[in-house]
Amino acid sequence: MERVVALILFMGLTPIANAEIYKWIDDQGRVNYSDKEIKSAESLELDTEKKGHINTGASREEKRRILLDAIQEDKERELNQQKKSRNQKKRQERGCILAKDRLKRFERASYLYDLDKDGNKVIASKEERSVRTSKLRKDINKNCKSLIGFLAGQTIF
Repeated sequence: MERVVALILFMGLTPIANAEIYKWIDDQGRVNYSDKEIKSAESLELDTEKKGHINTGASREEKRRILLDAIQEDKERELNQQKKSRNQKKRQERGCILAKDRLKRFERASYLYDLDKDGNKVIASKEERSVRTSKLRKDINKNCKSLIGFLAGQTIF
């Protein structure tokens, strides 16, 4: 009887292994794995009950193919993220160049005007010109300074 009680206590105190792996993509588009839960992570559960060779019914070649497909998917996701980042940088560079060009034209022009609905020129007052120029300078500071920070993080060969 003592053996039975000891066996039951021993089995009850044995921790049950439950491994969870978390997979997530960081800001740079890289795939990461961890055993700690991250809020945007996908949970991957592992079966730790089986010991020795795991017989899933899938052949070694099929397992290899599944793994290679997952790796390829991760690489494609990372390449898409890099492409998106490059396109964003190009749009930002273009916006910076256009804003600087417009500011030069504002400063060289003797007056600024808009067209009304009939196509007639409506000349902007000095106050309106000042407001437009300061807004354009803010846009340049916003677009061009963040672009400088973006380019500083890039490696140029």
